[in-house]
Formats: sequence, structure tokens, C-alpha cells
Amino acid sequence: MVLRISTFVGARFMLVGVFAFVFPLIAAAQPRGSTEKVRITYAANNLGFLQMFLAKDRGFYAAQGLETELIRVSPVAAVSALIGGDADYTELLTSSVRAAAKGAPIRVVSMAVGAPFFSLIGRSPFKAVKDLKGATVGVNAIGGSNYISTRMLLLQYGVDPERDIKMLPLGDHKTLYEALKLGRVDAVTVNPPFSVLLIREGFPLLAHSAKIVSFPIGGVATTLKKINQNRDQVKRVVKAEMEALRYLRQQPQGTIDLISKRFAIEPAVAADSYQIAVDAFNDGRILFPAMERLLDADKRDGNIAKSVTVDQVADPSLAEEIFKELYSGR
Repeated sequence: MVLRISTFVGARFMLVGVFAFVFPLIAAAQPRGSTEKVRITYAANNLGFLQMFLAKDRGFYAAQGLETELIRVSPVAAVSALIGGDADYTELLTSSVRAAAKGAPIRVVSMAVGAPFFSLIGRSPFKAVKDLKGATVGVNAIGGSNYISTRMLLLQYGVDPERDIKMLPLGDHKTLYEALKLGRVDAVTVNPPFSVLLIREGFPLLAHSAKIVSFPIGGVATTLKKINQNRDQVKRVVKAEMEALRYLRQQPQGTIDLISKRFAIEPAVAADSYQIAVDAFNDGRILFPAMERLLDADKRDGNIAKSVTVDQVADPSLAEEIFKELYSGR
């Protein structure tokens, strides 16, 4: 299915819509009455969007009366889709924050992933990050959390991402995985399960972003218009994902089973992927210190004005309301 998406400046993008394959839903999560159709954009098929896949496949969206269409797009197109009305929500937190900081009428309304868990993995001649000078490094897309994390990793180890290497945007993490195996690039920055698969296949692990980089990479964003005119729907989307986040922590085996099925990988690889990722997920509330770190990174790179504050890019009130509903009396 092809969708035409309006950009923030009036250009048009052609995007491929991805209808998420729905596995058997948990019995407790059944739709109530009539459903509303909503479109949610995301960047790649990897564990960075696990809360969204859980909300879809385990029926948490449906339990909130939502019929969701998950659409894979580039980071730039995700913001354009929101502005143009071709999508209702996006899971691309970092791109949404940057756009809001530049004046786009959108806000982050929940935070699901508090830190990136990418791995920088190279071909066999490369044993350390510093060896990558002169190399080509594959990333998901320019401007997203994968790209930002790669830049920060390289800088930490003395490699200038502007002068010392070539960064090549290749799209989905499965494509990055295949590109490294085929020798199209010298290294890639990928999330589980693809990082786990590459390490198991003998490719050298050069660095883990979680040990160096600390800023949020996942959560829901939408337009100010949507928040003001359909706050109830926004709350239901956020609530579905917050319930998915609770499931992720309370039901590790159920989550591992979903990872195995959705990504068509062995249960052992799914279990390893879960262990790498689980601690990066939070309860859905917006953590101001984490958001400030993300803003600081963009300010250092000159991407946004130094005067931008968290209140200008995020609305924490909805997630706070839902948290009280879900966890009151505990």
C-alpha cells in the first residue's frame, strides 16, 4: 500500500504502509464497542519499537477501542505525516523533539525507551571503533536516534563522524544487518535482534551505546491540534502503550515469545535480545532530565536554539494522568 505524505514545507513523499501482522491477542484485551482508526508511524522493525508491537499484537490498542495501522517511514517523513494529517501519531521521539524545538506544532506525550541500546558492529578486520577511520558505517536514517547514537559513539572514541568516516543511510535494521553480511559497509549500528544475530555469527562488537549514550529514543508524539481537540483518543493511545510497557516487564516469557514470532528468530536469540533491551524501557512517563540530555545534544550540534526547554517539545500531563489511573492504590 502506498501513501502520499505532505511534508512540513509542502513537498510530497511516497511511503510504504506496513500493516502489522496480528498474532493471537491475550484474552483480557478485547475491543470495547466501536473502534477508531488511527495511523501510527515508526522507523524500523526492531526492538526500539517493542512497546508499539506489544500494544498491537497483544491487543492493548484494541482494548482501548483503537484499530491501528502501523506505517514504517523515514524520520523526516514521520514529522511531515503528522503536520500534513496523514498520520495521527508517531513513535519517532527524537525527530519529533527536534521538529517541535524548531516550531512545529507537535508534542511528545509519552516516553517508552529512556536510553538507546544500539550496538556498533564491524567486519572482521575492525577490532575497535578507532579502526573505523576511512570506513563506511551504515545507519538507519540521517537525523534519527540511530544516527545520533552513532555520531556520539564515534566521537567518544576519537573518530570524527564528519571527516573520518562516511555514514550511509540504508533504512530498516534488517537491511543494515544484510548490508554488513554482504560487505556493502564496514560497520553498522543496529538494535536487537539484529545485533545479537551478527555477534552470534562472529562479527566483532565494537561498542554498546547504552554504556556511553543516555537520552530517550522512543515514545508517542502527536500534534497540538490532536491533543486539544481529541485528548481522549490521545490518552487511549498512550494508555495502550503504557499497559504494553507494564506487560513487557511483568511477562518476560510472553514478550520473548512475541519477539521470536514477530522477527522470525529462534527463542534463544529472542531471549538474548530481550535481556539487552528490557532495562532501557520505562513506564511511559516523560522524564525531564532525559529529555534535557536529548535537547542538550541537539544544542551542541547546532540543530536547535539554545533557549529551547522541555516544555516546548513535550506535554507530560497525559502520561502522568494515565500513570495514576494504572498504578493508584499499589
